[in-house]
Amino acid sequence: MKFTESTEDMIADFRGLPRTVTKSSRKQPVPLENLLVILKEQYKLETPSPERSLVENWDDIFGPSLAGRCHPVRIKDAHILIISVTNQTLRSELQFQKRAILQRIRKLEHCSEIRELRIRS
Repeated sequence: MKFTESTEDMIADFRGLPRTVTKSSRKQPVPLENLLVILKEQYKLETPSPERSLVENWDDIFGPSLAGRCHPVRIKDAHILIISVTNQTLRSELQFQKRAILQRIRKLEHCSEIRELRIRS
């Protein structure tokens, strides 16, 4: 018996099956090894970057007591590092240390272009 597409979708939902065939479900699956190579190339995961340098040296920049309570969010316009902190008190503390933190960051490989810190709580 042939059902309409909406009826087949309702039956599939009831049975816990995928809905009607879509364009993406008709594609041949890509082997995981190939997918990892594609992702490495697309997102340049193997190439050095400021983000990678920051993450690898985060504990050295902030010290063990502060490193766990803040984290890098992103680099905006290639020269503004946005940092997220856990609370307003820590934000104030880092504001006082901003110049010293920025100097430590700029000494890192690939981070010399970072000229400003924005600290958000």
